[in-house]
Amino acid sequence: MDKRQKIMNLWRQNFHDSEEFIQFYFAHKYNNENALVYEENGEVLSALLMLPYPMKWQDTVIQTAYISGACTQEKARNQGFMTKLLQTAFHQMYKRKIALSTLIPAENWLFDYYSKLGYVPVFEYSSEEYIPRQTTFSINKHTRSPQTYDTALTARLFPFFQQKTAEYPCTIVHTPEDYKAIVEETYLSGGRLIYSQIPASGEITGWALAVPSPDKVYLKEILYSTEHEKTTLLETCSKIWPGSSIKYRTPPQTLYQTPYGMARITHASLLLQHIAINHTHLSLTLKLTDPHIPQNTGIYFLSHGKCEKVTTCNSPTDIETDIPTLTQAVLGYRINELPPALNALSETCFPYMNLMLD
Repeated sequence: MDKRQKIMNLWRQNFHDSEEFIQFYFAHKYNNENALVYEENGEVLSALLMLPYPMKWQDTVIQTAYISGACTQEKARNQGFMTKLLQTAFHQMYKRKIALSTLIPAENWLFDYYSKLGYVPVFEYSSEEYIPRQTTFSINKHTRSPQTYDTALTARLFPFFQQKTAEYPCTIVHTPEDYKAIVEETYLSGGRLIYSQIPASGEITGWALAVPSPDKVYLKEILYSTEHEKTTLLETCSKIWPGSSIKYRTPPQTLYQTPYGMARITHASLLLQHIAINHTHLSLTLKLTDPHIPQNTGIYFLSHGKCEKVTTCNSPTDIETDIPTLTQAVLGYRINELPPALNALSETCFPYMNLMLD
């Protein structure tokens, strides 16, 4: 049995996904090079995937690795296998010059577990709910809801999707291939893609992915040009599933919203070099400690657009910090809670992660 099949079997033991979804996920996301396993006597006891995702950050795009499908056989739990596997993943990410690792904890208690490995919950979201109108309404004639995946339609819709998601200042970026998988998985789950357009020109003005549940409809994402288009998309959704309220997530606009995803720096030099280049006025000596990726540990001099790293320094440092705090600082997450020296690394930001096939 090959590694891919062993990981699929472990996935079946740990997650409550349908066989159809598992086959779909491994067909679209699996790659041997990005899969790590802990084995004993040929038996996979623990496994995870490191999925590559670009991320928009400080007017550039950095490479990230999203931890997916992290699981351990029940008989092998609480023996440190997953911790060892994640540490191996960190070192591979560093060698590959991947700047950041991200993940979404499957359960609330896992936030504490991952925080011990340097992750911090920087991705949050806000929740909204739409209650359908009591009176009947007519859907705008320029609103559509295809019932199957359409390649030609994707070519029209993806540029709008790309444009609207690019408006988020710090966000995971979805490639055309990833977009295709996201939409296809929605149909697999019994959901629908809903979009609106201007009839005369065909210009796309709204986009949403909706998945029904017994008592509600969940929008995985809703993107629109105006509030009118937003209402049109929501009303269309209500027409498809009459009587259901609609819940959806939006990027946070204020601090202290619902925690969702976590991140940790895996290559500090790459991020600090970019910050130095784009903040030439910045002069800072930073001492960083990373017990899980020793290559990150050191003293960093940021001055005149350059970043230099040394292992020892006789002069005093401006700030001593760790990986979770530095991650929070460079992503602009709750920087009001950080020391002034770290506030200079980024402006306040609301990092956003969504549509990760979680």
